[in-house]
Amino acid sequence: MKNNKGLRSNVFVSITAILLGIVASFLLIALTGISPLKAFGVLLSGAFGTSGRVSPFLITLGQSTPLILTGLAAMYGFRVGVFCIAQEGQYVFGAVMAAWLGVQLHLPPYIEVPCIFIASIAAGGLYGLIPGLLKVKLGVNEIISSIMLNNIATLALEYLVAFPLRSDAGQKAQSAVLDQALWLPQFVKGSRWGVSFVIAITLVFLSYIYIWKTPGGYEMRMVGKAPLFAKYGGIKSDRVVLRTMFIGGGIAGLAGCMEILGNYHRIMTGFSSGLGFDGLSVAMLGGSHPFGVLLVAILLAGIRQGAQLGLQINLKIPRELGGVLIALIIFFVATENIYRPMVERIYDKVFNFFHRLKKNSIGNEESVK
Repeated sequence: MKNNKGLRSNVFVSITAILLGIVASFLLIALTGISPLKAFGVLLSGAFGTSGRVSPFLITLGQSTPLILTGLAAMYGFRVGVFCIAQEGQYVFGAVMAAWLGVQLHLPPYIEVPCIFIASIAAGGLYGLIPGLLKVKLGVNEIISSIMLNNIATLALEYLVAFPLRSDAGQKAQSAVLDQALWLPQFVKGSRWGVSFVIAITLVFLSYIYIWKTPGGYEMRMVGKAPLFAKYGGIKSDRVVLRTMFIGGGIAGLAGCMEILGNYHRIMTGFSSGLGFDGLSVAMLGGSHPFGVLLVAILLAGIRQGAQLGLQINLKIPRELGGVLIALIIFFVATENIYRPMVERIYDKVFNFFHRLKKNSIGNEESVK
């Protein structure tokens, strides 16, 4: 019961942070002379509307796919108490592996696609092991090592695309387009919503099962929440950290792979677009819970989509406002200690009110019987 209460309280705090971010953003909109309520309506319709040739909501779901996966990747690190921010590098190497194998292998698609998936997961997972090894073996701060690894991945991407993987002498360096038989299908053309999204949702449920229903997940939670208890309970913490970092890195590598096979169908300079860092935001706002990651990823993708399709096109408000809104939400999450006590008091009063209401209702039913 206590754990459920803590979970509900965290959800309530996250909702409060989102609402505060929205309020602050619309105060900025009000300074431009545009009605915040109108802007909010336009933002929602641009993010979750169903009209048009391609539904904005389906586009939002498609754009949420890499956010879900990079959010899950960051979540695994948080679960073992490792604040790893190397998802960007893992994502990049997963994408590079997919683009390279997609050109080099000449196998039947039903064999080649799984091979590309496995190779991209392995590439991301091995890259995820590096900050884990540096932390548990040498005590290197994972934030510093992650930043360096992300820079290395970005530079490696620029070199590989400009030289070994380059397909032509065009102005922009890019690899050859993959054979269409390797492309992951989209359910609605132009929406990016397709098989990749189904795989991401599947991983959300598998992550939930792994974390809360398996011995490996129990070890992971104990290492993250009670390291001393885990140590004296015989759990080999270093092994658990490394295993978890490999899993998280593999998921980030898979995100890069599915962006290549399901969306871009080639890799180019500038491919690294900050999705790995966005995954950190998703994991933080989602409370390091798989279902929280899913909901927040869709929300953040919707905010960006609504800012571009709604605010910029219809109201001439720069789409960068979407980024400002996300930044404000993260700011209020980071400063939650300021308002958490007040939010928890309100939550307790609301929860106790409905609990008493339910109890009285049950009592009345029993008296009638």
